[in-house]
Amino acid sequence: MLARCGLPGDRRGLHPDHATIARFRARHEKALGALFSQVLRLLAAEGMVSLGLLSLDGTKLAGNAAQKANRTLPQIGKILAEAAAADAADDARDGGNPEPATPRVLARRAERRERLARARDRLAAEDQARHEAQRAKQEAWDAAAAAGKRRGRRPGDEPRANRAGTEPRANITDPDVRVMRNQKGYVAGYNGQAVVTADKVIVGAMLSQHPVDRTLLHPLLDQCRGQLAEAGIRPKLRTVLADSGHVGEENFARAGQDKLRLLAPLAKDPDRAASRPAERARHLDQYPAAVRARRRLQHPRGREDCKLRARTVEPVFGQLKSGQKLSMMSRRGLAACESEWLLACADRNLRKLHRHRVEG
Repeated sequence: MLARCGLPGDRRGLHPDHATIARFRARHEKALGALFSQVLRLLAAEGMVSLGLLSLDGTKLAGNAAQKANRTLPQIGKILAEAAAADAADDARDGGNPEPATPRVLARRAERRERLARARDRLAAEDQARHEAQRAKQEAWDAAAAAGKRRGRRPGDEPRANRAGTEPRANITDPDVRVMRNQKGYVAGYNGQAVVTADKVIVGAMLSQHPVDRTLLHPLLDQCRGQLAEAGIRPKLRTVLADSGHVGEENFARAGQDKLRLLAPLAKDPDRAASRPAERARHLDQYPAAVRARRRLQHPRGREDCKLRARTVEPVFGQLKSGQKLSMMSRRGLAACESEWLLACADRNLRKLHRHRVEG
């Protein structure tokens, strides 16, 4: 089996070296990610894929980078300037003679410089986009003032800072990670999303850099439909269960257009929603699509179906993190980590298939 996969084993126990496995995963990154749909096809052949009732949720996954490695744009520019000065000093010391090829041990220095440049370019692009949006607000205010419809003060030249009042940062170890908030605090990582059947079979999975689940509901469902189509399964979705983090008038409205029965509470704790101050309350029930969604939850069938979400998708995340030890990504980069997430979900489905065949 090892030889068939191109993994040479040692003479004692035929166990491949960890570096060999790492190179194999990096070399076959796309193929390993495509295994998810292929495994899903095997489960469909066994009659284990039922799309009548689906549950979706997201979980924050720590990346292979520390939160302390986040740097601001001036800090990254200073590091790159120091590196350029050190290189210029080395060139002057060598007298312009060409250096030999960089050994593999020292090749990480060049990779680190590339990561720093990517982080700098990302922060610069985001800063430019914020200033362009601020200028657009000023132009809109000036146009309204010229038309006699001026309201409020004119927007300033500088865009608003974030809620914490801190300067935007990028991670210099893995520029693709984003700051994610979980139950324990903040981590530098990704947002793993999954769609699960009532039998706890993962039928859709994706990895995102966006920390807010509300913007990922329909992209996740579109991804699920594509993965089901690749597996040869008709992607006909009927009822989808979600938590309050996925709710929004736009999501409910598009679900109605797609003839999708979306069940999701409008608040994390509906019983405590009335006790919130009026100025902080979420008035989602004033929109038509949200009103219809609330009525569906008030129906006895809707309440019973919504209770199934915690018993389907939540245990799957627990098994992925605890049973398969996927609490932290082992690779870096969005494409590499997405392949790792899809491979872990395919592994979870394979275990489900094996248990089904043994018990059957």
